[in-house]
Amino acid sequence: MEYNRYLCTSMASLDTISISYRGKEYSAAFIPNVFNTGNQTILIGSYSLNIALYNDDKGYVDEEAREIDEQIYAFIDDDFFTSSLEEFIENAKASLD
Repeated sequence: MEYNRYLCTSMASLDTISISYRGKEYSAAFIPNVFNTGNQTILIGSYSLNIALYNDDKGYVDEEAREIDEQIYAFIDDDFFTSSLEEFIENAKASLD
């Protein structure tokens, strides 16, 4: 899984990546860790990825789904992944409050 090897410490724009799971691509983005102090970044996944990884009745779809989920700090609405970095961070904060 290559997506867990990325680490960015300063960003001027939204750093998005695509996570492939079961033949489909899902959006994710690295943002500064605005929830704790420090210079690290966190990975935010799209809500559609969360739906693909986890079933409310049965749990994780498979072991790969669990491994992907453990790399992601939180999931937010798919529409936010076309926002500017500042808007994305605002939306992430609002979604997680």
